[in-house]
Amino acid sequence: MGILPKQVATVIPDNTRQSIKRFLQQFFQFGLTKISGGKSNALLWSYGHFELTPFIIFQGFSQGSNLLPNLNGGTHHVWEDPELRGIIPIADFKLRNDLLRCLKKEKTLDPTQQLEIRINSNFNDTIVACARTDGKKNRVWLTSDFIKSALHLHEMGIAHSIEAYQNGILVGGVIGFAINGYFITLSLFHTVDNASKIAFYYLLVKLKDDGFILHLSGAANSWFTQYGMINVQKDEFRISLMQAIATPTKFSTTVPQLTF
Repeated sequence: MGILPKQVATVIPDNTRQSIKRFLQQFFQFGLTKISGGKSNALLWSYGHFELTPFIIFQGFSQGSNLLPNLNGGTHHVWEDPELRGIIPIADFKLRNDLLRCLKKEKTLDPTQQLEIRINSNFNDTIVACARTDGKKNRVWLTSDFIKSALHLHEMGIAHSIEAYQNGILVGGVIGFAINGYFITLSLFHTVDNASKIAFYYLLVKLKDDGFILHLSGAANSWFTQYGMINVQKDEFRISLMQAIATPTKFSTTVPQLTF
């Protein structure tokens, strides 16, 4: 019987392997940075390819990044770190006269027509309603994996809903995340006129009552300006973000009492 030749395994020395790894990392980092328009944008692009888990969402918002809506049904998500942020000063938000009239009118309506505000009573239906599309094919606002992760975050006491009911039926609401003294408004919906605006105003009062520090309300120059939203530069926002996250604050289930 013949002797089988020995199989010789080719082993790359550790120092050579590490050198090749560093070269490839630098090569692809340079290309991605150039294409993306900077290191920060390259990092955000990479971040968008992670599975959208509760931890990734929590981490992204804790760092001050914004998760943009996925409007085209793609598999990846888009994170951004814009130069301007829209925030509503918690101690100095505004109540427009038309909304004030609407709130006062609510008190005179038949009980079956009045809006009842609840906190975290039905987060699932509220976020699903916020995710509804405009009927256009392949246009998605909140993806199913985002909703799944948000439901887990709700169970952890991080994601919250402020809901408006009429005769026991959910007709409007707001969803958002609370990370210590930092609150991010994510989305609103309504099926009855002014239901989301009223729910949002209750949220503003609630954030003040609960002692929150910073409220991110969306993109700069959005319709939230009617509530007193202002634009702040990225560096100023980051300082406020760190201070807010370092401030222990709890989002309570107490519905605030409005005074006019």
